[in-house]
Amino acid sequence: MLEQSTPPFRVRSRAQVVPSLGIKSNLTSRSVLTYGCFDGFRTHHAKLLAQLSGLGTELIVGCATDAFCAQMGQMPAIPFETRRAVVESCRYVTRVIALDSWDQRRTDIVNYNISVLALRSDGLTQVDDLHDIVQVVHLPGHPAPRWNEATLKSA
Repeated sequence: MLEQSTPPFRVRSRAQVVPSLGIKSNLTSRSVLTYGCFDGFRTHHAKLLAQLSGLGTELIVGCATDAFCAQMGQMPAIPFETRRAVVESCRYVTRVIALDSWDQRRTDIVNYNISVLALRSDGLTQVDDLHDIVQVVHLPGHPAPRWNEATLKSA
């Protein structure tokens, strides 16, 4: 008989989520904000969102619009509305907002009463000016691709 696993889209209590980002959180009404493109929602996305939801009582995700992705030099394979719907269906996410520009971060933090901002530390996004209003958590980068130069040359 096949072993059944719980898909990442079924609702469960936040008490079951164990944050492993090394930050102790007091769950008295803390909102967490993160941003991403989410072009092709994968297991690592669900695991990351699960960890982030454990840092607070609400997880808000900024999903990059098609125009913003193009501005960043990445054309997503999946349209914005579909990517947004997939992220909204994840059980850990409370709300999804559109990410149109990096300039909206401060406004989002104030408008949604954000306590924790979680971003990748890839050098592309500067958060030095946000430490005065929010706790910033640096996330690990994307998982390593399954191929390397040697496998590309042999193909």
